[in-house]
Amino acid sequence: LEGIEQPDTDTETSYHSIPVGCSQRSAAPRCPSSAPPPPGACRRRPRGSGMAPGAKRCAAAGLVPPGCVSERNVRLSLALSVLGALVSTIAHGHLFTAFMFELFGDNRSVGLMESASGFTALATALPVGLAVDKVSRTRLLRLCALLGLLAAFSGALAVALGPRVVAQRAAAAAADGVLDGGPGRAFTILLLISLAFWGIFFNTTSSTSLALFADSVPRNSRQARQDLYATKSTLTFVALALGPIVALISTMLRGNEWRLEGMSYALLPGFLLMPVMCFLLTFFEEVGPNQPLAELRVGLLDENRNASRGGSATDLEAAAKAVAEAESELMRQPGAAAVPYLLLAAELITSVGAGMTVKFFGLWFKNVFKFTPAGLSLLSCVTPVAMAVAVEVLKRVARRCPCGPVPAVLGFWLTSIACLLLMVHVKDWRLLVVLHLLRTALANAKEPIARAILADFIPSSRRGRWNAVHSLTGMTWTGSAFLGGILCDRYGYGKTFVITAGLYLLSALLWLPLIKLVPREKDAADGDASAKAKGA
Repeated sequence: LEGIEQPDTDTETSYHSIPVGCSQRSAAPRCPSSAPPPPGACRRRPRGSGMAPGAKRCAAAGLVPPGCVSERNVRLSLALSVLGALVSTIAHGHLFTAFMFELFGDNRSVGLMESASGFTALATALPVGLAVDKVSRTRLLRLCALLGLLAAFSGALAVALGPRVVAQRAAAAAADGVLDGGPGRAFTILLLISLAFWGIFFNTTSSTSLALFADSVPRNSRQARQDLYATKSTLTFVALALGPIVALISTMLRGNEWRLEGMSYALLPGFLLMPVMCFLLTFFEEVGPNQPLAELRVGLLDENRNASRGGSATDLEAAAKAVAEAESELMRQPGAAAVPYLLLAAELITSVGAGMTVKFFGLWFKNVFKFTPAGLSLLSCVTPVAMAVAVEVLKRVARRCPCGPVPAVLGFWLTSIACLLLMVHVKDWRLLVVLHLLRTALANAKEPIARAILADFIPSSRRGRWNAVHSLTGMTWTGSAFLGGILCDRYGYGKTFVITAGLYLLSALLWLPLIKLVPREKDAADGDASAKAKGA
């Protein structure tokens, strides 16, 4: 969080936020090329403005590239990705699924509990999407912070009380000669409420912060945006690997057994991290489509902005008009408007299939292959590392693919489906682990590119509703977990995974039209160079 400052008390342009020697008259402050600004002078921009080319030299180094509209929002989004991944893996990961299985004793009940968050996300998707586009996004995130505190408190209470409630009911049932050691209706309602709060919190926070993140990333290069999305995803995967380490240490200290008391202690740190997430949500700054360049989203080239360096306000307007015309020409290509809908349909089908599978992988390893809590935690640690490596590999392959990023994405996706089908027939747990790591890494590597493509093909004024629906796909798989639990109890884990593979193949078919609709950025650059040559 280095470099994050307190939000200003007023929304007007502050002279303290204007770099030394920069003009206040233009929409984006620019530093004169003859006198470079002192260190740190261009660190902050007027709220709601773009970053001038001269200020790129002052942008934060490292994870945040130069040219960000809001460096603060980008840094906060990266930090939230890390914390969100830690909370998800510690408090809502495979160990939590095993915890619920030990509470209720069957896959169907586990699927029902997991579906609570998905159903609430489904019910709130449309109003949340509209609110993100109509209401102040920073105010919405502050409301999310309050909701997150409720989710943290109710979830921690349910996890802490679970073992005691089950023990008391088991003792009472034994005394009465009744075979009923379940958690009871009151505890089940408490657990459902906590999961419902988590679903609303996750969906609203994700859609709102993603909308601000998409408006805050650099607008001068589609490749730069894809790289930043990939960086965000890589940090998430690293955090996903750190979360199970906490569970691993906790389970080892508690005896490495599938006992409710030990799992309860391992889950509580995840709920304790949620207040930190809620605190960071209050520091985002508003970024809206107020600048001439705000609607740029596909194939924006550095050459278009070079025209504004050292120029007047008229030069800025001419540069903005030139870039807008280039972007408009690309968006007028046949079928471009269908790209967000194809991505959404593919992700929805994928999420339904994943819901029938992902939450039950841990139970498959536990119940069929007799994994211990430490063994499952180790597997959960290694999996995100493999995913992070796959993201970086796919990013490089997609950049060099002559037909754009989509063929590379499809190659990874289809290979992951083949690995899933092979897993069903494997009996050796060592080979199963290798296939599981390969399948999970290849299947999840496409998410950063899919997010970047979605941001490229929708305007800023509509990103809230699209991000809300796209974030809903991440919760839909928990909604379909109920169906997966029924199938696992009736047909077994293996046949359920085969059904999931069929849904994944259907999703891959929807990516095929994107091969033509999502061109390589080099093509846009070549077109711009040709236009300049003709003008010369």
